[in-house]
Amino acid sequence: MDLSGLPQFTVSEIRQGPAPDVTLIVGRLSHLRGVHNDRGWLYRGEHKSVIADLETPRAAGQPVTISVFTEDLAPDVAPGAVFPWLDHYWQPYHLAMILAPVARWEHRTFVATAARYFRLSGATGWQQVDAALPEGAVDLGVREGAWDHEHCELCNAHIGAAGAPTGYVDPDDHWLCCECYAKYAVHRDVSFAAEA
Repeated sequence: MDLSGLPQFTVSEIRQGPAPDVTLIVGRLSHLRGVHNDRGWLYRGEHKSVIADLETPRAAGQPVTISVFTEDLAPDVAPGAVFPWLDHYWQPYHLAMILAPVARWEHRTFVATAARYFRLSGATGWQQVDAALPEGAVDLGVREGAWDHEHCELCNAHIGAAGAPTGYVDPDDHWLCCECYAKYAVHRDVSFAAEA
């Protein structure tokens, strides 16, 4: 499925919202498959998508109103424009990585690396060794081999410890399990966004 299979939001009217920093957009959703939350994205690409909240009950083909922060409103969001609607469960980069050329993906065996542990607000966390510690975190040191798996970006399967030993990784360090790679990335199929 390409982007046209996702719910399409057609803009019919733009008006001032209840606050100066909010704009209301009236439009229609072509269908509701994949619309599970009251928040989503008008998909315009990985770094240009506009986050929006559904303000009125949603019904396929019926007028719905969404609200966006006025500062996020782009000039191409205008009456007559049509944008794929991406449910908030997903992020725009999920679509962008699947729509990218398959040559971006490298089949790789996951190899455990060191992880930096820290304590923040009474909870223990970990991150990659070269990442900056969160503000206010107490460094608990580096543990060799502690970064022992990744998760598939789409199905959350483990790649590495307690999972498949191999997966596919893109230049942005997004991992896909072999099944999701074969089902979605190879075919540039975004149907996962309508299924969840």
